[in-house]
Amino acid sequence: MKKKLVPRVRQLTVVAACAYLAGCGGGGGDGGGVSEGRFQAISFKYPGGNTLLNGPTALSATATSGLPVSFRTGTPTTCTVADKQVTLLAAGDCLVIASQPGGADSDGTVWAAADDSSQVFVVLKHAQRPLVPVGIVLRGATPVNITLPDKTDAGMPATYTSTKTPEVCTVSGTTLKVLQQGFCALGVTAAENDSYTALPEGQAFIEIGSMPPAVVPLGGATQTVVLGSVDTNGNALTYASTTPAVCTVAGNELRLNAKGSCAVTLSSAAGTSEKLQVLADPLLVSSGFGLDPRSSVGWTDAYRTWQGGRVTVNPWSSTLAAGWERCNTKADNGDSIDNWCYSKIADDGLSLLSALRLPESKWTPGNWQYGFNRIDVFSPWLIGFKPDDDTLNGLKVTEEKTLNFTLGVNADLYAASKPFVVHLDLGKSNKNNCNVTLSTLVWVPKPGMVSYSVPLDNFAVTEACDLPGLTKASLDDDVRKLPNPYDSTGAPVNEAAFKAALDKLATSRASAATVLKSSSVVRTRFWLMDINENNKTDGITASDLTLKGLIYFQ
Repeated sequence: MKKKLVPRVRQLTVVAACAYLAGCGGGGGDGGGVSEGRFQAISFKYPGGNTLLNGPTALSATATSGLPVSFRTGTPTTCTVADKQVTLLAAGDCLVIASQPGGADSDGTVWAAADDSSQVFVVLKHAQRPLVPVGIVLRGATPVNITLPDKTDAGMPATYTSTKTPEVCTVSGTTLKVLQQGFCALGVTAAENDSYTALPEGQAFIEIGSMPPAVVPLGGATQTVVLGSVDTNGNALTYASTTPAVCTVAGNELRLNAKGSCAVTLSSAAGTSEKLQVLADPLLVSSGFGLDPRSSVGWTDAYRTWQGGRVTVNPWSSTLAAGWERCNTKADNGDSIDNWCYSKIADDGLSLLSALRLPESKWTPGNWQYGFNRIDVFSPWLIGFKPDDDTLNGLKVTEEKTLNFTLGVNADLYAASKPFVVHLDLGKSNKNNCNVTLSTLVWVPKPGMVSYSVPLDNFAVTEACDLPGLTKASLDDDVRKLPNPYDSTGAPVNEAAFKAALDKLATSRASAATVLKSSSVVRTRFWLMDINENNKTDGITASDLTLKGLIYFQ
């Protein structure tokens, strides 16, 4: 037998960590383990990144011997270890130690005890959130006073600062004064405690209207909607949930408790009734756009969704010099005269306009040009792709069947009969700046804002990055040639032809469905690849896209 080789530097790792933390318990890998045998080492995956109150984290480590690895904590007041899981108890440093005492494997080979391997990470406090309602159903006269919760979900006193939408709502103490229907942006602060981080000037957004919000992300907690008690004529209003597994009504409060479709019956003392519906906790790409900045000329990647995802906008045409230099005409004094390719977020943050407008002074319809209009929306808290690895933090599609969004085009673009492409760019990559892309074509049934529910089954793989096991369709020759299912009135009279063309992409669509379940959606792209070239209004050939901020999978 060979004596094990002891790498002294590795052995000091746990010793040094224990000395630094002054709280280690138990012995090292050499104490009580097999002293002779083949050398083995432990590879211990980093277990940090979780926060307090989020449940345990699975521990993963392997020994080169293939023998099982055990775990223990070196900081029992900060974290505990049981059943190969670490549970966080308090903010601070957590030390987890992995051991393998040695022994014989299934082939009879005897392995010496491995040197302990450790991971030290900082236990982070849980994020604190305000408990304000996500919506207020307003049916009666205004103003209306609403009492806001005096504490956050951490049990800390909540301080409400002046609103950024004073025409819609104002606040004094915990009293919110509702002035009209609209979008109320409310500042909230709270101090930290032992388990929760401080809430430094957080934003709470309340949708105020005659109906409850159409879609509400739960964020792992019950969300509430304040229900108006009277209508404009003074008639009393009552509410009852018909989907108690998803939502309940308590007094004048609708409580959204679980994922699904919430159905509520509103009854008036006048003898009328109506059905209200809220979609609770869909897989949310975005619910709106940040208001800083609020506009840009030409290409920009400065926008963000309310969920922290990057938004990139690019209205581009070769007729405007290199595509952007002539977007913004200026007078001799430098003041802007007109914008020809620009973007702008609505005052309420609920929609984004990407405008591409070709003036006849720069281009004559019929001449050659190349142009497009594109809006990219990254999934929550993502701003890009990893260039040399898979991007892991996108939206994980499991049981969802459709991609839902609202997008509008101008009348001249609709008359030009130009569809747009929707891409789902996945986290799966070839680890060399190429990510798998799924695509489908969407035809426009009418001008103006249209709500779409696009089946995920319509998407085909159009970029496979030379990865094995993926069947690719051609974006230009297959997807972009799907026929228009609508007639001039917007009726789907040619739907059979559209489905027949989709059926020809069945293999690639099946491949898309498989890879979608095994990866995640990092970016959702709305791309007008053929712009309006023929229809002018007031000397402008326009190809505008207006995208609502609410984008989700359901």
